[in-house]
Amino acid sequence: MFERGNAYARAAPRARVGRVRTLLEFVKIEHTLFALPFVLAGMLVGFATLDAPFSWTTFALVLVAATGARTLGMTLNRIVDKAIDARNPRTATRALPAGQMSLGTAAGIAIVAAAALVVSAALLNPLVLWLSPVLVLLFFLYPYAKRVTWACHFVLGLAFLCAPAGGFLAVTGGFAGWVPPFLLGLAAMAWVAGFDIIYALLDVEFDRANGVHSFPADWGEWNARRLAVGLHVLVVLFLLIFARVSSLGWPMYLAVAAVAALLWYEHATVDPRDPVAINKAFFHVNAVVGWIVLAGLVAALFVAA
Repeated sequence: MFERGNAYARAAPRARVGRVRTLLEFVKIEHTLFALPFVLAGMLVGFATLDAPFSWTTFALVLVAATGARTLGMTLNRIVDKAIDARNPRTATRALPAGQMSLGTAAGIAIVAAAALVVSAALLNPLVLWLSPVLVLLFFLYPYAKRVTWACHFVLGLAFLCAPAGGFLAVTGGFAGWVPPFLLGLAAMAWVAGFDIIYALLDVEFDRANGVHSFPADWGEWNARRLAVGLHVLVVLFLLIFARVSSLGWPMYLAVAAVAALLWYEHATVDPRDPVAINKAFFHVNAVVGWIVLAGLVAALFVAA
């Protein structure tokens, strides 16, 4: 009897660790690293526009809002796509289709994430609060867009366009000086739409067989890769215009050159027949692109100070 009790005692911590691991895998908290640097870059542009001192309170609230927004977006996507994910061998092991998490738990995560977004937005300023439903709507529309149009990648891109704008408006509470964060947003939108098209190469055959739309599924892999290249060329162009309009110095241009090199490497190594190569491009390269942009902006502002 004591041995059985000891076995239960050992199993309980492992079960809790397993639930935490399932939760983290479900929300993909590491994906926040894609959007967060653009949010923070917009925030820094806001401080520079107002010529205001850095506020750690604003930083903390922006961090909570960004994490809540990204978690909400991922959770809504997982909930809406549960049935599709269950049919796709690549995604069938995800928590919801695999039965590792209930819909009620997923809905609870979405509610908590939405609350974090709304409360932090309310504490920042009224404009951010009133605009927060726009971001929620884009997150909600993205998985449904895949049912009707190959342009779904640009719906996700629009959500990322809001990232620098949100950080900027969190500081300024108004639209004066909107051009630099808008240019950053255009860069983020083109970047995300481009790598979402690359990621969709993994599911071309499944998407065609199941009525799911993507640019690769609807227009072919060759055309998809060409469009992704074109979008990532636009990323570099928008970043260069942002640097010029914002009168930023050499660190920002150095960062743009580094981003261009990373995007070139991404496209040079992508093989639509090799999921490992696509995942490497998606998670490894893109995880650092935004942080390079942010580092270049911070360095340029420091040099100019």
